[in-house]
Amino acid sequence: MHEGVMIRINLLPKQYQKRSGGFALGKQGKYAIAAVAGVVIMLGGITFYQMHQIDELEGQMEIARSRTMQLQQDIQLVDALMDIKNKITNRLDAVERLDRHRSTWVRILEDLSRNIPEFVWLTNFVEKAPKPAPADTSAAAAQVQQASVPTVRDVELEGYTFTLNALANFMIKMMRSDYFDEVDLASVEEIAFGEQKAYNFKMKCQVHYLSDEELEKSLAQAAEDSNAG
Repeated sequence: MHEGVMIRINLLPKQYQKRSGGFALGKQGKYAIAAVAGVVIMLGGITFYQMHQIDELEGQMEIARSRTMQLQQDIQLVDALMDIKNKITNRLDAVERLDRHRSTWVRILEDLSRNIPEFVWLTNFVEKAPKPAPADTSAAAAQVQQASVPTVRDVELEGYTFTLNALANFMIKMMRSDYFDEVDLASVEEIAFGEQKAYNFKMKCQVHYLSDEELEKSLAQAAEDSNAG
């Protein structure tokens, strides 16, 4: 006896028929997946490029910070060298001024010592620096400034005296001097000097740096005025 063969016929439409072989994608699904994969790859590439750019920027920033620190050290070194240069220049200028007026200062101090009467003694002699002139960067102005050395300076004298008559005598001698001018008594104060009474005085005047030639002219002019009188 032969077994019967069962034949099944699916009369449903294709869209309702059960598909075999798992999930099947159409062309549109494949295109959508390909587009998503492309976007993911593109975003990954952009992210990798941006991370690479950030690494390069951080490297450049580190180099810039290192250069900034080096420049700051160089600037501090230059400032220190400029300060040393200015100090050396000022000292050289002071030495040059002293050397230029060396003989003149000898005569000034000799004249000052001759003008000091009895019962008067000095404790301080200060030369005031001239006021700086307005800066002029032109070459002609620099040559004029270098050639024109100031020959008149303000000075302040301080000392003590036992009598006001001696102080007045000292001021009269200073006024008659060829080296001092514009003599003015700034202050006088009575003090106790040991068991005696004394006076502390401060005097302002101008000192003239007369060269040998200028001194000869001044003496000749004084002699002419004396003869004419």
